[in-house]
Amino acid sequence: MFTNEAGATLLDELEIPDPDWAQFRAMFLDRFPDLPGGIVASDKPRLSTHMPSSFADPMELELEQHASGLSINLRNRGFDALRHGANLHRTLASLPNLDLIRTVCEQAPFPIWQSFQDGSIGWSNGRYQSLDTHVVRRNAGKGRPLFILPDSLADAGKPVRVSLKDTEHNRTYWFDVSREKFETGHLNFAVDIHAVVNAESAQRNFVQTLAKTFAHLAIGLAIFDRNRQLVLFNPSLIDLTELRPDYLTARPNLFSFFDQLRDNHVMPEPKNYASWRERIADVISAACDDNFNETWHLPNGLTYRVTGRPHPDGAIAFLFEDISAEISLTRRFRGEADITHSALDALEDSLAIFNQAGFLQLSNRAMGRFFDPRKPSPLEKMNIREVTCLWQEQFQPSPAWGEIRDFITGNAERETWSTQLRHVDGDRFDLQVSPLVSGATLVTFRYALAKQGKGLETTSKSKRSSTVAA
Repeated sequence: MFTNEAGATLLDELEIPDPDWAQFRAMFLDRFPDLPGGIVASDKPRLSTHMPSSFADPMELELEQHASGLSINLRNRGFDALRHGANLHRTLASLPNLDLIRTVCEQAPFPIWQSFQDGSIGWSNGRYQSLDTHVVRRNAGKGRPLFILPDSLADAGKPVRVSLKDTEHNRTYWFDVSREKFETGHLNFAVDIHAVVNAESAQRNFVQTLAKTFAHLAIGLAIFDRNRQLVLFNPSLIDLTELRPDYLTARPNLFSFFDQLRDNHVMPEPKNYASWRERIADVISAACDDNFNETWHLPNGLTYRVTGRPHPDGAIAFLFEDISAEISLTRRFRGEADITHSALDALEDSLAIFNQAGFLQLSNRAMGRFFDPRKPSPLEKMNIREVTCLWQEQFQPSPAWGEIRDFITGNAERETWSTQLRHVDGDRFDLQVSPLVSGATLVTFRYALAKQGKGLETTSKSKRSSTVAA
């Protein structure tokens, strides 16, 4: 055997000092299975045969048969063995065992197969062949591709999702299929995503259940995912915000959502539009911290309470509640309460009202004469015992104070009764205790002018009747 310098270096490093064809063939047969069993001289001039190795092997071999024998050219793809014999040897030494490569491909838990330009299938691994025996395909027939892939599937591009029906085991398989260009066709890889599809289905069912649950809720609900896109809303949101259903189903992001609310005049108009985005960013930040709760007074007279709440996985939920009726009722109640206070303050009788628990709930201005101005305290927080102690300081001893306490606390019959008291300055007052609704009690002090023999013309405005209600 004759070799050039690079070939001799390669054979020395492979520890084949004086090889014959049998040794050479045994060493490279696993990479080039088409190597002939022997050397046959050819009278045809320079008959050349090109033998590329498998896709995992960067080597290629070229045989040139001629009258004197056989010439062998070994190359590493991209390198010439005649000039880089040592590089070729390093390539040979670094290549994995081809038996190991075949075993890995055959035992891979996902399908791998080779396809040609005409759509036919070449090599395939064990997982592909196992599926091929169980899956029923349209126009079934052996040799037809197991996976029907769209023409738009690009080489090394985004995987395409494909399903296969296993009628024998009553199961549907889901795969993400990707492919790489190889020789005159492609190598295809299918990754099992059955668990992913099940999780997505469970999530969709859960979202549908939530949607049905919140469908009859009077409060508008909008949930945005971690990417700040709308993923769930209920019909009340449409009624309260006047946003179009097609706009909401298009899954707008949170900024676009609030922009649309502003355009529909469903939120207060910002005083400075330039800082509008900063304002929305503050709203999102507050909602993430569970600190967003605002009352929006709208131009149309309605009032909304808007609340932001964090949800798992970085999601945010916004609740829109129409509290216009509640605000109107509160304002009306406050107005009526102010009128009631004003009317009671206009009376000369001193009035005090105690609730069922025995606490002072309401008193008028005239009742102030029976409280020590040197000891100011919140009258509404005083109980009947504290109030009667203050009254005792203003009047001469009387059993009426204990009777008032028993009446208010429920230990006496709830019938109107009255008695006369003498003030420490000598004036007389008529005391009347009357039951009210819901267990409340009215206590009234009336200045007894007639019993002191004084005429009405001598009535002093400073001695007005005092009334206390419980």
